[in-house]
Amino acid sequence: MMNDLRPLIEDCCGWNRRIWADAVAFAVTALPTTLEGKRVLEIGAGKHSSIAPAFAAKGATVFCSYYGQPRHEVENGWLRLVSEKYGLKGIALLEMDMHRLNGHYDVIVLKSVLGGVCRGDDYKRMRSVIDGLMDHLTDDGIILTIDNGYVGPFIRFFRLAGAGKNRWTYFKQDELRASLADYHIESQGFGFLNFGAARFLFRRDLEFLETVNDAIHTFDTALLRLFNPRQRAVLSTVIRKKTVGDHADG
Repeated sequence: MMNDLRPLIEDCCGWNRRIWADAVAFAVTALPTTLEGKRVLEIGAGKHSSIAPAFAAKGATVFCSYYGQPRHEVENGWLRLVSEKYGLKGIALLEMDMHRLNGHYDVIVLKSVLGGVCRGDDYKRMRSVIDGLMDHLTDDGIILTIDNGYVGPFIRFFRLAGAGKNRWTYFKQDELRASLADYHIESQGFGFLNFGAARFLFRRDLEFLETVNDAIHTFDTALLRLFNPRQRAVLSTVIRKKTVGDHADG
């Protein structure tokens, strides 16, 4: 099933697709094979990225939310492009403030959202956001969050270019885990080189930059095997409420 979904997940991710698809694929493995009868909410979809179709392909009832953007841009952007390519229908698009959610969901998923909501390395606010989302999960529900990770050698570049110059948070895995210690979490990092934002520094529709990113991913994979640096460029985290007998992740 995951091999079948991989091309779809890459298309959903929009830019720097392979490294983000690695992280999304890890998160999806925490879910049942089929999501028939389940309600999934994507928070923070945009014109250039929406992973809602990946969950629709698994049979879920999917709600794709955005906030503070023109509806027509999100509706006619990546969500439509990917949905039409794979023949997926029925994804509900709605504008929703993540701090004022309605209803309950079996899965809540966020891709590259928490770093912007919790700017300035505000881990306390990140925890508060997760606490609020937990109130809208079913009893055995799951939060999946895929975020930019902190990679020391490149952080100055990120702070000068793209979202990083606006105090975007690049999460440190240890601090992320510590902030969520009261929950059951599984967290894994992916990649070391992450220059996907280069596409936005030039022209958003410049496909050859994605070809460059694909080549970087291949080099990056080899780099990780040789040197295994501790920091990772993208973090994928699965968050559940703790049950009796659970222990903190190491």
